[in-house]
Amino acid sequence: MFKLPNANYKFTDKKISPLSVMSIVLSLISFAALLVSLIMSFKLAGQIETRVGITAILCLVFSLTSVVLSIRTYFQKKVYHVFSHIGLAVAAINLVYLMYVYGLGMIG
Repeated sequence: MFKLPNANYKFTDKKISPLSVMSIVLSLISFAALLVSLIMSFKLAGQIETRVGITAILCLVFSLTSVVLSIRTYFQKKVYHVFSHIGLAVAAINLVYLMYVYGLGMIG
């Protein structure tokens, strides 16, 4: 059997940052909670309880934390930034949605 002399190649020493994983987890939890609250709001024709609003505020905190964690990951060296990009994108979508909903609440 033919075996290559140096079969144990290591092309990179980059790792996945735990901050980026936490960022994507927080942003996905926030996205799921906002999606559930949106569905509940449509089912009840906008007559929802205050705990759904409190959930939205908690999602705001999660999204802002996710943005901070993603930005902190960009300053680390020798880490992959794929999860940071995904976490930042989902958190930005959450924040835009929350600004839209709160803006509508202030107008109406």
